[in-house]
Amino acid sequence: MAAIRSINKYTVIKRFSLGKRMYDKLETIYIQEHDHQNGESQKVFNSDKEYVIDISADIYLALNKDFIVRSVDNQ
Repeated sequence: MAAIRSINKYTVIKRFSLGKRMYDKLETIYIQEHDHQNGESQKVFNSDKEYVIDISADIYLALNKDFIVRSVDNQ
């Protein structure tokens, strides 16, 4: 049985496109916690907490490096 991964709040710091949608600076998105152990795809949600797309761990790591930062309030 897979462990439940939390969903974290992020702020966009550099404009990017994902799932046929453009994300602008200061926009909020939510991404399921990275699964280092199993490398399963992660779910992305928009600012309204609606599902957008699944992404690979590699895409998540790339976004986390240059395009998004985890929000301090994380709610």
